[in-house]
Amino acid sequence: MLPVVAPGRELITLGEGWTPLLGDVWDGRAVFWKMDAFMPTGSYKDRGVSVMVNWLAGLDVEVVVDDSSGNAGASLACYAARAGMEAWIYVPESAPMPKRAQVAIYGADLIEVPGPRQNAAKLAKAVTQHNRDTAYASHAWHPAFLLGQMTCAWEIWEQLGRRVPDWIISPTGHGGTLLGAWRGFQHLQRAGLVDRLPHLAAVQAEPYTPFVEAFENRWDRVKPQIVEEPIAADGIAISHPVRDATLLSALYRSQGTVCVVNHGQIMQAQERLARRGIFVEPTSATVAAALEQLQSLIAPGETVVGILTGHGLKNPPNPD
Repeated sequence: MLPVVAPGRELITLGEGWTPLLGDVWDGRAVFWKMDAFMPTGSYKDRGVSVMVNWLAGLDVEVVVDDSSGNAGASLACYAARAGMEAWIYVPESAPMPKRAQVAIYGADLIEVPGPRQNAAKLAKAVTQHNRDTAYASHAWHPAFLLGQMTCAWEIWEQLGRRVPDWIISPTGHGGTLLGAWRGFQHLQRAGLVDRLPHLAAVQAEPYTPFVEAFENRWDRVKPQIVEEPIAADGIAISHPVRDATLLSALYRSQGTVCVVNHGQIMQAQERLARRGIFVEPTSATVAAALEQLQSLIAPGETVVGILTGHGLKNPPNPD
């Protein structure tokens, strides 16, 4: 179900995958946290990046380029270093310092771009279009990245005793996390291993809510927003998501939902999780913050899995 390593190449890996599925209780309801913050670079992006870098190595790519709020850039810088590739990572100036430092320590070229996230994306694309020696290794665009994200679904299925959860909840920017999980369960269904698929719940953070409006109006595509405001949940500060059509289709087919949380709810959820020994960045905390809104949709006894996508040290709160 995944691309094979090219002949004559060794697998490029740092032991990614098989993150814990932690049982917990949140507001009186049982929930499982998929702890993808425990990946080698501290974020779920390692699933897709590991597959993508192996694919690109098989094509003899020597320089990879990406734009990122931090997590994807750090992951690509890490796996590129492991593969002996160069990495050029374009990040908005507002990206959290720990994420920028992580990109740099792996030896990548860190290019900080003024303005909103889309400015970094435009520059990264322009560089690869004018330099044939580079590959645009975008987590939002590259198909091999999405293939790697399917492994999250397969792990959840096995960790639940080969059962399909009723709900998968995830922070949503471009939509790759949920879409990867959806396709992973679809593969299991096509293989005859499961007979149903989970509901999907996409969580967005104010004011970046393009999926909310589209879902409420049953649109096929989102309307891009004009938003430039830095937010704590920087990983999903996306005003024009790339995978909008495919994710909206999956949300409708799964009889899922989209919800939005605000800054106060996110920071409160982050602190509550930490008081339970689970330290995640604000982007991940959106999942816990959204559970209250989802109570009316989740039937008693249904199995709920929330994907915690990034470690708290990625974007820690001010200790004051």
